[in-house]
Amino acid sequence: MVINLEKSHLLYIAGLIILSIISVYVLIVLPHGVPVPQLQEHFYLLGLGLNSTILLWTISGYLLLRWIRTNKKNKSLLIWSISFLVYSITFVAHIFRAIGFPIANENLSVFHFFLWRWGMPCFSAGILYGILEILTDNKKLQQIPSISVLILGFLWLILGLFIIPSEDPIEVTMYLFLYTIWIPVCFTMAYIFTFYGYKAKEIGPKLVGLGFFILMISYHGWAPWHFEEVYYLYYLWYFLFLLSLTPILLGFVLMSFEESHD
Repeated sequence: MVINLEKSHLLYIAGLIILSIISVYVLIVLPHGVPVPQLQEHFYLLGLGLNSTILLWTISGYLLLRWIRTNKKNKSLLIWSISFLVYSITFVAHIFRAIGFPIANENLSVFHFFLWRWGMPCFSAGILYGILEILTDNKKLQQIPSISVLILGFLWLILGLFIIPSEDPIEVTMYLFLYTIWIPVCFTMAYIFTFYGYKAKEIGPKLVGLGFFILMISYHGWAPWHFEEVYYLYYLWYFLFLLSLTPILLGFVLMSFEESHD
C-alpha cells in the first residue's frame, strides 16, 4: 500500500517545521528566562503540588471513566473518584501558595488549615467505604467503619484546632489525625488490595496496595521532619508521597485490563 505522505502526515511535517523555527531562534538569540520573584522561595512547592494535583485528578478521572464505562454498576469506583478529587484540594492550595496567594497558606491560621485539610478525613472515609462496599454486602459493615472514620477525623480536626489548648494547635491536630486515622486507614487499604491481588493472582491490586503503603510511609516522615531546623528534608517525604500516586494509578489501570480478560 502506497501512503500519501503529504496528506497523511501533514501534522508531523508542520510540527517539524515549527520545531525547526524554534530551534533556530534559540540557537541564534540564546534567550534568557524571565524571572518570577514569587516562585523564588517556593518553586519546589509549586512543582510538587502541581504534579500531585495532576496525578490525583488523573486517578479520579480514570476511576470516574471506569464507572461510566461499566454502566455505573460498581459504586466503589465513583466513591473513590470523588475521594481522590476531594483529597486534591490540599495540593491545589499548595500551588496557589507557591505563586503568592496568602489565603492558600494552610499554616497561616487554624481556620486556613481547616479550609485546606477537611478533605483528608473525607478521603479516608471514602476510600475505606469503597473497599468495604466490594468486600461485603452487609450495609452495617460498610457504613459503620466508614462513618466512624469520618466522624473521628473531623472530631480530631475540631478538637485539635479549636478546643484543645496548645501552643501549636496545627501540630497537635496533625499528630492526632495522622496516627489514629490516616496511617491506619492507609495500611488497611495497602493490606486489603495486596491480599486481594494475591488471592486473585492479579498484579493491579498489588500495585494499588504498594502505592498506599508508600503513601503511609511518606506521612510517617512528617513527624520527625516537620520541625523548622530540618523542614527542608520534609520535601523529600513529599516527593515520596508523589511517587506513591504512580503505582496507585497504574494499579487501577491494570486492574481494568485484568478484569476484562477474566
